[in-house]
Amino acid sequence: MYNVTLINLTADARTVAGDAQVDLHDVSPAVLEGLLRNFCEIDPIANAAGDTEIRVQARQEKFLLRTEQKKLILYDVNRRDLPAQMLGVEQAMLELDGSAAAARNQSILQARAEAGPVDTGPVLPVRAPPAQASRPRMIGLILAAGLLLAAILWLSAPFGSGGPPPGFKPVGSAERGRLQPALIGVYLTGSEPGQHGIVITGPGEMKLFELGRVEAPRVVYAGYQLGRIGPRLCLATDQPGGVVEVAPDGSLRYGGETYRRLP
Repeated sequence: MYNVTLINLTADARTVAGDAQVDLHDVSPAVLEGLLRNFCEIDPIANAAGDTEIRVQARQEKFLLRTEQKKLILYDVNRRDLPAQMLGVEQAMLELDGSAAAARNQSILQARAEAGPVDTGPVLPVRAPPAQASRPRMIGLILAAGLLLAAILWLSAPFGSGGPPPGFKPVGSAERGRLQPALIGVYLTGSEPGQHGIVITGPGEMKLFELGRVEAPRVVYAGYQLGRIGPRLCLATDQPGGVVEVAPDGSLRYGGETYRRLP
């Protein structure tokens, strides 16, 4: 049996429901499998905008599942060092009930048994290297640390390496509080494959996506700052396209395209 939490989903996991949380206790494997199948079939545009997920607790283990391309993306919450897995529903159920992990462990034990003991040869004493020889290595480590720090600072800059666009002035906190709620929503250039979309999810957070022919939309997570260039209200993003202009009719203009808001 499983304890399941549906985030931003209806109780059957078929539909996006903003700011919803449904807690289900003692869920049977059959019911959980049905929820996961429903989740995989959810509308891809609504899913891209909805930050949906399913959290599952099984025994002492906790998992988080998202969906993309009619597949499940599974994260092991207790092992954040492990990469996510993209799985079908049947494969995900094997991970959740522990069968997959048990099979992997059995394969490892069998491989070790077949390999037999490893002869490592005689153990030789290890002599410490001269202090002089370690200096080039230390210098290399210092240079690598400096490059890493520079990369972190570059990535954390709100506008990337180019800085804010020319003439950009952030709006004040009072005006930002008045304008921000009206901007939150989903905007599309069209509904056909290859068309683009923008989802403004909250202050400083947005998603850019492209509609696929069959697969789920390809999503890029981005940050922005609300401000003006001259009289024009705009969002200065950290993406190559730069500035998203807010038109008087409420549509968005970005990269030479017009994005109209969904009702």
